[in-house]
Amino acid sequence: MLKPYVHLMRRPGASAFFTAGVLGRMPISMIGLGIVILIARESGSYGLAGAVSGVAVIAGALTGPVQGRMVDRFGQRTLLIVGSVVCTVALAVLLVAVRAGSATWVLYLLSFVAGGTRPQVGSFVRARWTHLLGRGRALQTAFALEAVGDEVVFIVGPVVVTALATQVSPYAALAAAGVLGLAGGIWLALLRASDPPGRGKSDGTEQAPLPWVSILLLSLIGLGLGATLGGAEVITVAFAIEKGRAGLAGVVLAVWAFGSLLAGLWYGSVHWRAPVERRLLIGTVALAITLAPLPWVNSVFLLGVVLFGCGMTIAPTMVAVTACVEEWVPPQRLTEAITWTVTGILLGVAPGNAAAGHAVDLWGPSDAYWVPFAIGVACALVAAISITFARPKTRFAHN
Repeated sequence: MLKPYVHLMRRPGASAFFTAGVLGRMPISMIGLGIVILIARESGSYGLAGAVSGVAVIAGALTGPVQGRMVDRFGQRTLLIVGSVVCTVALAVLLVAVRAGSATWVLYLLSFVAGGTRPQVGSFVRARWTHLLGRGRALQTAFALEAVGDEVVFIVGPVVVTALATQVSPYAALAAAGVLGLAGGIWLALLRASDPPGRGKSDGTEQAPLPWVSILLLSLIGLGLGATLGGAEVITVAFAIEKGRAGLAGVVLAVWAFGSLLAGLWYGSVHWRAPVERRLLIGTVALAITLAPLPWVNSVFLLGVVLFGCGMTIAPTMVAVTACVEEWVPPQRLTEAITWTVTGILLGVAPGNAAAGHAVDLWGPSDAYWVPFAIGVACALVAAISITFARPKTRFAHN
């Protein structure tokens, strides 16, 4: 299963920009949690902590497509350097502001700057793979590897933040997020050989049209995936607490992510004959099916087993979304298009958290699992609409 990845990492520069990409993505899973822990500890208000953290997420979602468009035109290097530095400085100033007890609006402003300037490293690295490999089986393997990298980030990041916050200081936890993001961003910027060349202003290629309806529907699937992940996470914690096994909540969530990681590795090692649109539909349908048993689960152990199965549908579905973007959009707009789907995932997490939390309050944890199941069904319906009515007639061969 690992053989295709070994060959992939032997490509010139591949191992370097993949590793830098994983390091540069660490703030995705660290900044929000770090802000919540820090501000809740200093102010005693989880409401304020959640709001300030949410501003960073919203800022990243709003500026992501803009970053993608700039990178497609001018290349990645400048934006990586400037964005990484400004994001890290904003986090440093936020630490000082929290320590000094600054006004709430100052915290919101600094959180917005940090979230909005954080480079969209995941999209940038996927664009580098496309530039290096062109279309074909190797690119699908690379997208699967990136999905695995995402899972590693979301497994390791919260553990690092929690450990630093409890064993050292919540200030150290948020500072670590900034340092890791800065190191990864600068490292990636220095790897110029793999940086896709910018198309510039004068060649007219920036006017190449995007299939906006198709991109919107793929972004809606991303939104649903984010909402499913966010909602199921909240409900799982509540379920573990209800069963008197609060300490196992993190273990169960790690098992869930591990299932996605394994499925991503397997998915990328297979030579798929089915078109990517069919794989997208199968992935979303499988997600809905694996979510269906959750309302009837009555033990934490069984919950871990079911969530492991759910996890095995997540990475393949995310890879299929990215692969659809790669085939449906012109190459000079690829990074911008990918950031739209990433934006969908980021924007979906917070509403998923909120809807699941209200469902837990109204119905209890077990019945609240109907919320992510309903979202999973909606993802499958959107996927069916996308490949039936909104699939572009033109396919693009990158490189």
